[in-house]
Amino acid sequence: MVKPSGKTKRDAKTGILDAADEIFVRRGIDGARMQEIADHAGVNKALLHYYFRSKADLARAVWLRIASSFVPGIFQMMASDLPLDDKIDRFVEAYHAKLMRHPYLLAYVVNEAARHPEIVGDFLSAERRRAARRMIRKLRAQIADRTKAKRVAPLSAEQFLVTLAASCLFPFAARPMIASLLGLGPKAVDAFMEQRRKDLPAFLKRAIR
Repeated sequence: MVKPSGKTKRDAKTGILDAADEIFVRRGIDGARMQEIADHAGVNKALLHYYFRSKADLARAVWLRIASSFVPGIFQMMASDLPLDDKIDRFVEAYHAKLMRHPYLLAYVVNEAARHPEIVGDFLSAERRRAARRMIRKLRAQIADRTKAKRVAPLSAEQFLVTLAASCLFPFAARPMIASLLGLGPKAVDAFMEQRRKDLPAFLKRAIR
């Protein structure tokens, strides 16, 4: 097969990634078919396999693209001089919006990270690791300042960050269980998730005071 080149190559690969994301949202990764993705992208299956040998390779590429457009901004925001309460608001809003838009992502990342830990290494470049360390240092300093002013209970920056992330991620990971436990249909569970988006920042702020 003749290799695509130049703008055609970039457009074809971008189109495949866009199409895969849309199909994964509708069907989940397990339910998606490579032929359907190729059809949706407007390419033949041979070209699809030229770029991505398997559905697992394609799913990883989609995840890395989304994470690369999202996580660095979160690191930068959390390492900024914004007040801690504002950071909680923005973190919750950003994660809720991203996971509502790409609902398959969380289960995929958790499963793949357990089976193939190198997926995290694929994403965490040296620069991103440095950005993560800057974020932790800033959070540590902000929490220390608030502790000295008796405005927050003593806690580590690491525990704060993991609790913040887990509070956002768990409802998406456990959505089917939550719906079953609370007797919620599809529309009701969507409403529940939206209400949680509104309520969670205030809950987290109260928890650290």
